[in-house]
Formats: sequence, C-alpha cells, structure tokens
Amino acid sequence: MTTKQRQNLLAYLGYYSGNIDGIYGQQTKAAVERFQEAFGGIVVDGLAGDETDKALRHAVAYGMPEAVADKMSATAYADAEQYLQPDGCYHIPRGVDVKLSKNLWAHEIHCQGTGCCKESIISKQMVEMFQLIRDDYGEPIQIAQAGGSGYRCSIHNSEVGGAYASLHMTGNALDLHCRDKDKLLAVVNRHITDGEIGVYSWGIHVGVWNRGFVNRFTYG
Repeated sequence: MTTKQRQNLLAYLGYYSGNIDGIYGQQTKAAVERFQEAFGGIVVDGLAGDETDKALRHAVAYGMPEAVADKMSATAYADAEQYLQPDGCYHIPRGVDVKLSKNLWAHEIHCQGTGCCKESIISKQMVEMFQLIRDDYGEPIQIAQAGGSGYRCSIHNSEVGGAYASLHMTGNALDLHCRDKDKLLAVVNRHITDGEIGVYSWGIHVGVWNRGFVNRFTYG
C-alpha cells in the first residue's frame, strides 16, 4: 500500500486531515498512531506495516471492531468538556482537535475560512444528534474532510454564499458526506424531528433547532 493510499483511507476513517501528498511526515505518522490505538491489537508506533495496512482495509470495508467502536475514552471526552460553555455550545480554538463524541472530532467541524475567526462553535445538541445518526448509519461519515461545513463564522459564511441566517453560524448544522446517500437520508429522516434536512448531490445537510417542525429542501 502506498502512502497516498494510506492517507486516503485514514482520511475516510476520520484520522487524517492533512494533504494527500504521499509524504509520510509527522501528521501522517500521528494519524497512523491514532488509528492503531483505536483499532486495538496493533503496536502503536506510527509505522504503517502489513498489520496496520490489513487493519485499515478491514476498517474501511467492515467498520472498526465492535468492541473498539463501542469503547468510549473518558479522557478524550474530558478534554472536550473544558470547551463547553453555558450557551450549550463547545467553543474550540482554531487548530485544537478534541474528541467531541465517539465518532466526531473537532477537526471535522472547524470553520474552513482563512484568517476569519479564532474559534469554532458546535452545539452539544448537534454533537449528540450527529452521534445518533452515525450510530444508526453504522459507517464512516465525513464533514470538513470531504469539503462540507461544520461551523462557519459570519465572514466565511458570506464568502461561500451561505444563507443569511445559516445554522452553520450558530454551530447547529453539519454537512454529512458518506458512501450511501440514500441510506443516510433514511437514517436522518428517523432522527431529525425538529430542524433542517437538505438533500444535495454531495450528501445530506442536517440542522437542529427547537421550533417544532422540520424544514426539508433539495438542491441539485
């Protein structure tokens, strides 16, 4: 397996957010270490040998081992809790990556604008909804790593032509990219009972609010 192939698989699984450049640098090594630790039964050394490559293929084809996927790291969650504010949102400094839930890391929700803001915001309600959807869907879901948006500050929202009152600006919306859009849409329809569901060519936009109805729309 080439380094580019490993980077692609690690990115798909949510462990790598760097450039797919074929360079086995520190960022790739750190991603391999995170994957090795999460998968279990592999020496955590950051070196992608045959055993790690086999585990990567297994994780992409069949998902992480059930016992590992169900195991929650109290330390990781404690790290995130320091950023939870009284407004019910995590306020995470740009460049900081913490585990927000079993399958959601901060790097997936950070604002993708350049020089526009110093922190990204995601509501606890949105984090919990994402995990419900991810558990039901049962396969990897990507956000920023696939070009979607989590948090968007007002400046970046304007730059990309986002809606004036976009839920992305309050940390209450996520753009979900996945392998099977129809399957994911069925899952989203089961769980979003008060919020937004947008169907796009690239995937599904989901948002949460407390207005007593669901806004549904389709683009492309």
